Amino acid sequence: MLNLFRNTLYIRLQADLLRVLHVESGKSFSEAPVLALRTEERGKRVPLAIGNEALALRDRDGVELANGFRHPRTLLADFAVAEKTLQLLLKRVQPPALLRPRPTVVLQLLEHLEGGLTVIETRGFYELLSVAGARKVYIWTGRELQRHELEHLQFPEAGGNLLWP
Repeated sequence: MLNLFRNTLYIRLQADLLRVLHVESGKSFSEAPVLALRTEERGKRVPLAIGNEALALRDRDGVELANGFRHPRTLLADFAVAEKTLQLLLKRVQPPALLRPRPTVVLQLLEHLEGGLTVIETRGFYELLSVAGARKVYIWTGRELQRHELEHLQFPEAGGNLLWP
């Protein structure tokens, strides 16, 4: 009964791969974090698709592929592209429901962790997920979390670091 009112997503992020698990349903997504965009006459960039659907559009006229997570020093390269990618992703992965609550998101960063994340990077990822639609955000670095840990939002002290909250 309690799971009917829970909505938890576990996102594991790399520049070339975005893996998402909807904890309660077990539904998952594992694709490239790319966004297909078309620029309209007035210069507005309109999102068309994400992941494999976006890659399938790569050769069409007027379609641009963008990855908001590809940069040599950090995983957050383009806030606007990353935000739209995650907004579309959140809609895709969550099961349909009339009164589904906004998700709690556990984000695990898997690259560019040398020397640790700066406070600005951590805050940037928090803001990114909040704007994309998350109700609550946890930012984790360390070992992969197990489903039972995610169901109870347990973060093992010996297995990594909880950077946010």
